[in-house]
Amino acid sequence: MFEVESPQYELPATRPGSSAILLPRPLLRPASELARAPHGRLFPLAPHLYSWLERRFAPGEATYLSGPAGAVHGFVSFLLAAVAAAERTVSLRDGANRFSPYAIATLARRWDVPVEDLLLRIRLARAFTAHQMVTLAETWRDDEVGESTPADLLVAGDPALLFAEEEVEPYERAALVPYVARCLKDLLRVTNLPLLLVRYSSLGDFEWEGGGVPFHEVLTLRPSESGGVLLEAGRARERLELLELAPHQHHLEEYELDPAAAGGGVEPWDGPSLPTAMP
Repeated sequence: MFEVESPQYELPATRPGSSAILLPRPLLRPASELARAPHGRLFPLAPHLYSWLERRFAPGEATYLSGPAGAVHGFVSFLLAAVAAAERTVSLRDGANRFSPYAIATLARRWDVPVEDLLLRIRLARAFTAHQMVTLAETWRDDEVGESTPADLLVAGDPALLFAEEEVEPYERAALVPYVARCLKDLLRVTNLPLLLVRYSSLGDFEWEGGGVPFHEVLTLRPSESGGVLLEAGRARERLELLELAPHQHHLEEYELDPAAAGGGVEPWDGPSLPTAMP
């Protein structure tokens, strides 16, 4: 367990398997020293947030992410940028029209990484109708197999949302939604890549696992009592609390509640211990 101490925040008591991490806008401090992730990893080396996220993904399986649309949008932008910052490639099929290059650019500038480098590592295809989403799903496997630069992470941006539109007839929805699920299952089988399934709202939700899509983890974002956002991993029964740093606060430390745990006390954020706030 971890608990963050800060003059700006008094965090609620944590429960077993939970931790709190303090994050500055827009989720991380400047990180020009981010190291390239080793082969087979999605995220840069350290800090602890990255290693926690790394465990949420598995080859050939899906990770499901849901929560309030605004929180999910911001967090997905961070995930895409973090994977690209590790010199990994993302293949994104967006059924919710939520991808924001401006959010990626903001993170790139904060991390002192060329904006073009991050954006070039995100392959984007958008769908604006349910039938376009079907086409994107059924061609995704062959498109990835034919790419000269293989993807490291697949991201499906709310592929079910468009099937809730009024123009989609009930008989079409009943036939096409399971078909999309089967296409995603086949995509996982052939590519053996991790897939992030993102849901921005309750509209268009359906039983993915009923369609044969295996879930490695189910992530949920929800507001916390302290004004931040809880990121919960349902299957591992773990959670992180994500908070914005107050103005002039730039650095992070994690305090282990269990003195017998590895590290045994304060673990600095990839560098010398520095004041967490300016006078």
